[in-house]
Amino acid sequence: MIDRASRSFAFLLSLAVASVPLHVLAQPAAAQAEIAAGDASTRGKDFNAALAHYRNAFTASPSGRAQMGVADALYNLGRVGESYEAYNDAQNNFGPKLGPVERALIAKRLHELAAKTGWLSIRLTENGAAVDVDGRGLGTSPVPALVRVPAGSHEVHVNKAGFAPFTAKIDIVADGTAVVEPKLVPLNQTGHVVVHASGPEALRVTVDGVDVGSTPWEGDLPPGPHAIAGRSGSALAEAQNVDVTAGSRTAVDLVSSATAAHIQVRTNDGQGSIYVDGVVKGQGAFSGDVAPGPHTIVVTRDGFERYEKAMTLGERQTFAETVTLQPAVAAGPTEVEGDRGLQGIYGGFGLMGAFGLGSGGTELATSCSSLGASSCSTPGAVGGGGFGYIGYTWDPVGFELFLFGMGDSSTQKAEYSGASSSSANALVPASLPARTETFTFVRGGGAVAVRARATFQTRRLRGTIAGGVGLSYREMIMKRSAVDTAGDTSTYVPPNSAGYVSPALSLEAAFHYRISQTLGIAVGLEVFADNASIAGTNSVPANQALPIGTSGATIPSPSYHLATGPQVTLGPFLGLAFGP
Repeated sequence: MIDRASRSFAFLLSLAVASVPLHVLAQPAAAQAEIAAGDASTRGKDFNAALAHYRNAFTASPSGRAQMGVADALYNLGRVGESYEAYNDAQNNFGPKLGPVERALIAKRLHELAAKTGWLSIRLTENGAAVDVDGRGLGTSPVPALVRVPAGSHEVHVNKAGFAPFTAKIDIVADGTAVVEPKLVPLNQTGHVVVHASGPEALRVTVDGVDVGSTPWEGDLPPGPHAIAGRSGSALAEAQNVDVTAGSRTAVDLVSSATAAHIQVRTNDGQGSIYVDGVVKGQGAFSGDVAPGPHTIVVTRDGFERYEKAMTLGERQTFAETVTLQPAVAAGPTEVEGDRGLQGIYGGFGLMGAFGLGSGGTELATSCSSLGASSCSTPGAVGGGGFGYIGYTWDPVGFELFLFGMGDSSTQKAEYSGASSSSANALVPASLPARTETFTFVRGGGAVAVRARATFQTRRLRGTIAGGVGLSYREMIMKRSAVDTAGDTSTYVPPNSAGYVSPALSLEAAFHYRISQTLGIAVGLEVFADNASIAGTNSVPANQALPIGTSGATIPSPSYHLATGPQVTLGPFLGLAFGP
């Protein structure tokens, strides 16, 4: 038994070794040891140590395994900008050598981190200058053209001996790019400026529109005119024009005035939590200053409907309101828009155009030469209609009852040359006299079908496809108007209409723009098909010949098929959809 266990362990060990990628086995022992140490630190959640080990492994032998370890450690440390660059380097430098799981993880992390970071471009022409962003050193110029940093505000510092330090504050939007172009000014060509605020509140100082820091602030500026101003969340100091000369020292005192807006909110019964811009400010009442600009007020209380209002306040503007919360209709957890499940009763209706594919199988389309005509023109039918449906869905598939009604018409022509006809059938229209016969085919009807519907949705859009079978009925009438070369006319309307019953096929594809969680505007295409030759009648019987003009000429009236075979209608539509 011991020998058997030994043989089993040896077999499993051989499988494990065989499954290790060749490029990993080919790494130096030092790199493998550092990767093993990094893995151990990761399991122990000591991500700083893991980062050091993976970087040592990459230095000893660059590999996708070591680069992925660096990226994962930075990700777990919350260093989103560096983590993005590390995953990007792994994809660009080692992508073909990585397994499908690693490539999928890189794609997922890059997508996630792109929404949290942006690119900072530091365009520095002066070489040998030390550059750092928020205290993180990037080395000396030239520095990387693009640096990935977290979205938000950042401070860029550039220092070089013999030059005035450069500081700039820059805002980075998610997955965006911001550019900083530091201009280093030699110290012997600058003047020194000291800025103070006269009020009790510190101000953010701007020099020529660039935020350089908070008061008290001092720094060196190149000679010439400069506009120096200040601002805080509730105060503003107008810009002062200062003429700086080389080697001088200039003091600037910023005089601020209040610009704060004011919000006063209370509930009618003194209960409820009041939030301003997502921060709770009080229970039942709040009064305080806010910075000018957009703000959102929310009042919540268990068992009551949430109150929310957005506004934009100008400088020194006051907003005051007393809020009366309404009792909630039904207790239960609130739902975030877009997260609502697709289960329950749904329905919809719409108006549509109707465009027939083909000629519809009329007598002119199928038997033009048998009628004695020299040529026939048989365009498809055009019309319109409406539909409605109601059903029940279990996310993402539901079943529904579909009702459909439409009407359409087509105008077709037969040309008769006037040559003699030798037909023995008196009811087959002869080519005499020469004439043009214009046929108007009108039909109307409806259908009922049982359909299945599949649905998918996002926060604002819902896509859906449906299809099913049912039963249709069509009623059809015809009118024939003839005009000969002399201008004489003859009109024939069969005394009876024709109607047929047929199995029907219904298909639909649509997009819904969601006005709310349960209501959407629907735009799509209905496809409807049946067959005019299955049941009922699709033709009118023959009738006597009718005179035309005063010459004694007559026009035979044979049996006319108003439709034959498959009938396919395309219906672009606009409607409303109701759903869970």
